[in-house]
Amino acid sequence: MKTLLFVFLNSIIISAHCQELNRSKKYFIAAIAFWNVENLYDTLNDRWKNDEDFTPAGIHAWTGDRYRKKVEHLSEVISRMATELTPDGPAIIGLCEVENKNAALDLAHAHKLKHRNYQVIHIEGPDARGVDPSLLYNPNYFKPLKTVAYHIKLFPDSNHKTRDILVVSGLYMGEALTVLVNHWPSRRNGEKQSSAGRKSAAKVARRITDSIAENNSGARIIIMGDFNDDPVNESVKKVIGTCGKANEMTDSLYFNPMEKLYKEGIGTLAWQDSWNLFDQVLLNNNWLNGDRKTWQYYSARVFNPPFLRNDYGRFKGYPLRTYSGATYTGGYSDHFPVYVLIAKEK
Repeated sequence: MKTLLFVFLNSIIISAHCQELNRSKKYFIAAIAFWNVENLYDTLNDRWKNDEDFTPAGIHAWTGDRYRKKVEHLSEVISRMATELTPDGPAIIGLCEVENKNAALDLAHAHKLKHRNYQVIHIEGPDARGVDPSLLYNPNYFKPLKTVAYHIKLFPDSNHKTRDILVVSGLYMGEALTVLVNHWPSRRNGEKQSSAGRKSAAKVARRITDSIAENNSGARIIIMGDFNDDPVNESVKKVIGTCGKANEMTDSLYFNPMEKLYKEGIGTLAWQDSWNLFDQVLLNNNWLNGDRKTWQYYSARVFNPPFLRNDYGRFKGYPLRTYSGATYTGGYSDHFPVYVLIAKEK
């Protein structure tokens, strides 16, 4: 246990508030992660999707070599996440900006990940760009029982097609768990002008989780995703209903460990020298009830080691992305991944 705490205190990875663990006891540690992987398209032109830019003949010259390098880069990052505490890495990983199930399978089967035997859940949605949320899970930890994708009807533009919310319910080492993987509408037309779309998505997510909690008050629920809003924005803070301090939690709120990081100036993506923390993992109160004989929240982290960052130029410190505009930069993603650590007494 002393070794465990020493690793936490000396990690280069930025960590949010940690729950207290008893030094006299031993714990199982596991990780649940989320990452916006920035346009994980295959190289094929799908006639039903607006994916022409990500083909060999498109403006991004998206060749097989570039696609394979992208998959290799993403797998390298996932293979390193949380391994200082759990050798298996993330047990569950929510992803967004994935074109199809085959692309997610290529990632799961990549050389640095295939030994983990990640399984893939992906449902095609209505998004015009043709990218959707996906879920990778390690079957040694999680057994899915039900999967559904929920459409989001945006207000006031109900004709605009956006990403579905992927909802996966099952058993996490015998305990009921539901994960919602989200990618809410962007700020393309400005934060204020586009905020109604994100509030619409948040309302759908909250209705889903309220229904789950009504049917099983003991279920653990995680709402994860790229919300395109920060932890203090109305869609997260008011519509979902979150708090940033564990000791202020109630049954009706969701704990947002990313709020503390955001208020300290830490982000997962940067724009015009300003950091945002759009990528978040929210947990219902069952993760914080203090019963260490069941899985409980321990800490949350932004995974941003040096190799994931630009190391020179005007974008120094920013996530090292695959494209900057139409220019190929050969990086990883324009977002840093995040994950929560959970603990259970041995």
